[in-house]
Amino acid sequence: MPDDSFGTRLRSERERRHIALASISENTKISASLFEGLERDDVSRWPSGIFRRAFIRSYAAAIGLDADAIAREFLERFPDPAEATPAEPVEAVAAAKTHEPVSAIRRNEPIVTITVRVPRWMTDRLFTVVRPWSRA
Repeated sequence: MPDDSFGTRLRSERERRHIALASISENTKISASLFEGLERDDVSRWPSGIFRRAFIRSYAAAIGLDADAIAREFLERFPDPAEATPAEPVEAVAAAKTHEPVSAIRRNEPIVTITVRVPRWMTDRLFTVVRPWSRA
């Protein structure tokens, strides 16, 4: 069985210990579909960053395996897309930057506006001018 995939080995170990995916999902509060994908070596729907590592550690602990070793192997086989190395070296990117003023608006950057809803009674109170000589 040395040619078995990572997910297949995890599924075999889980089944050997008679542990249901629904049970792992219920105990870890992680979707069973993510674990099913893991056992098929499909981690395309898995989150990135700390959640990715926490999910695989939880799964490994739930089936009684060494969480650190499994997490290491998982990250070697399925690198975190959020931690991917940049395609260009940092020096090349820095040299290519132009020195535009900060206030310059670029065409592709969105303009953000913030709208605040104020109740009618508040606007009447704030913006109504009361003249002391008025008898209204």
